[in-house]
Amino acid sequence: MDLNRRTDYACRMIRAAYKNDGKVISVTKVAEQEGIPYAFARSIQNDLVHAGLLRAERGARGGLALACDPSTTTLLHVLECVQGPISMTACTNDERFCDRRDGCEFHAVWKHAESMLKAYYASITLDDLFRHGRNPRR
Repeated sequence: MDLNRRTDYACRMIRAAYKNDGKVISVTKVAEQEGIPYAFARSIQNDLVHAGLLRAERGARGGLALACDPSTTTLLHVLECVQGPISMTACTNDERFCDRRDGCEFHAVWKHAESMLKAYYASITLDDLFRHGRNPRR
């Protein structure tokens, strides 16, 4: 499973919104703080607003703010909102991907690894991640 650049930037934008304590922060400031190209940040902002993770305010004092509850929003939810379902390989989610799937020894291994990864990401809320500045489940 690869986390793409869009997902990395989306996570950074959520972090910036979280650390702004519910106040609106400009997309320009987030892009500068987090090292994200501005145009890319605007595009990602739209996706995060549509997913209900951020809210956007227009106008001279506009920007973005966290729209989700950080005590219940998990890292898995964030990742899947941006990148889609988490999977180790296409064979774990798409029956048409490989005609050897049912007799393949590797399929069960990939499926189990995927389940563990999903459970791990689902166990980390935004509060866990950002309040402690690290993953408290290490």
